[in-house]
Amino acid sequence: MNSQLKHLITRMFVTILILIVLETLASSLFPMFGMIRYRVPFNVLIVLYITFKLRTPWIPVMVLTIQWIHSFYTVEGWEIGTIAGVFVAIVVSYVKDLMHFSSSAITIFLTQLFQCVWLAIVIGLLALKGAENFYLVDKFWRFIPESLIISLLSPFLFSILDKIWASNERGMLGDEG
Repeated sequence: MNSQLKHLITRMFVTILILIVLETLASSLFPMFGMIRYRVPFNVLIVLYITFKLRTPWIPVMVLTIQWIHSFYTVEGWEIGTIAGVFVAIVVSYVKDLMHFSSSAITIFLTQLFQCVWLAIVIGLLALKGAENFYLVDKFWRFIPESLIISLLSPFLFSILDKIWASNERGMLGDEG
């Protein structure tokens, strides 16, 4: 158990470093090209990877950590993303045995599907907080290009994260049997 936790922390640290590099690049390069309003949500992609590929009771803590690191790069905060990430993790846990990442197309499709679930949760929570309709509609329209970019990048980034997390050929880290 202690050894498993040590490996989990080490791999999570490397994943957080990747998130920091990606967030820093996105924060500096997009405004340089005039895309001030768009932010590629690499945090969502990493949370989706963790929920898709890992079987560990530490997933909520990992989601919280990723969202907390992401909050350094955005004004949105970590709370809503953490709630959405944990809820998506619960949904994924019910259908995880039906998901197989055998091709890039399936990976892209599943990533896009669960990003839509994530967006629905976030918009619902923002509506409960009393956000203006204009903000919610704007968030939806910005979601479309951002989610497409993330979905198209998912096979590439998932392969990198597979090497870090040492997922087996079935793609499920933590399977003992």
